[in-house]
Amino acid sequence: MEKQIKCKNCNEDIIVIENKLFFSEEKSETSIECPICYNVLENLSTDGWFFVQTKKEHLKENKIKQSKEKLTFPMP
Repeated sequence: MEKQIKCKNCNEDIIVIENKLFFSEEKSETSIECPICYNVLENLSTDGWFFVQTKKEHLKENKIKQSKEKLTFPMP
């Protein structure tokens, strides 16, 4: 799950990515905080964890992933 939230305190766009466990367990509630001003944005529940970053960081990370050279090895 990927969700975009706008911080009401600093107006920063925040991307929240849920990483679920491979084997599902009991869900627990987690407070999602803005990485800039630490304002609580939402309370979400998951059986894994949440990765929280600004939209600028998220776009930069995606650009880096796309620009990586894909190495292919010739088959013998």
